This record gives sequence, C-alpha cells and structure tokens, in this order.
Amino acid sequence: MSIRSIRRVKGAMTIGALTAGLLGGAAVFASPAAAAYAGHCNVNQVTSVGVTPGYSITRPAYMSESGSRTANCWMDYGSRGFGVEWLQFTLNSCYGFDLATDGEFGSNTRTALASAQQQERITADGIYGTQSRQYLKFPRYREITGDRSGCESVD
Repeated sequence: MSIRSIRRVKGAMTIGALTAGLLGGAAVFASPAAAAYAGHCNVNQVTSVGVTPGYSITRPAYMSESGSRTANCWMDYGSRGFGVEWLQFTLNSCYGFDLATDGEFGSNTRTALASAQQQERITADGIYGTQSRQYLKFPRYREITGDRSGCESVD
C-alpha cells in the first residue's frame, strides 16, 4: 500500500469513528427521554389511588401489547387515538372547553391543554406528560353507582 492509500484509510477510519461517536452520543442522550414514558396514551385507565375515598377518576393511559396499562404516557401535537379523545373529553368536562372529541391532537387541543396547565400552575407547554397526569383534574365517578361527580386530580 502506498502512503497516500494509508492516509485515505486512516482518514476514513477517523471519520467513521467520529460519526459513530456522534451517533452513539445522540442515542445515549435520547434514551432517558424515551425511557421516561411507556408510550403514547392510547386508552384510558380508572384509578381510585390518591382520589377521595368512594370515588375514582378516569385518565389517559398506555396499554402495551400484553394488555398491561399504565398512566405513565405522553401525548403532543400530532398524536392520535383514544387517549387524545379522552384528554379532549376531560378538557371539555373539567375545564369548560368546547373541543371536538375526534382523537386528533391539533392546535386547538394543544391550546386548551396549555390553558388547563396554566390554571393548575404547571408548565404550560401543551404537552401531556408527568405533570399533566399528576395535576390536571379528570372526570370523577362514584364507585358504587358509577355516577359522574365532578372532577378531581390525583393527590
């Protein structure tokens, strides 16, 4: 091999190593954010944990392929599905908005969510995540009768 060929190989290896390092670093930085949530909210979940005794609330949740549910989910502009539909119902029922409950997280849903977040004194970014799950008010139901009874947040 000539010196020129060796330099080309070394240069290509250096560029390859730098590229791999940058891509690897990006993957490392992206992982904690992705790991923070189970997935997009795609169902709803009934819970009585942290709610007034005798009542339960229904809030958006994520259901995995195995059927397990968790409220540890997120939604933002462009999200679609039943989780978004339930969020829209919640914003209408508990915060007085008049959103179409179409399951499409568009600009109206984002604006309404940001307004509700502001009312609850949390980050008003129009993204549904941990703070929204903990501090927004959700439709509340009597456990014995199933009758709707206002709205409540999880304590």
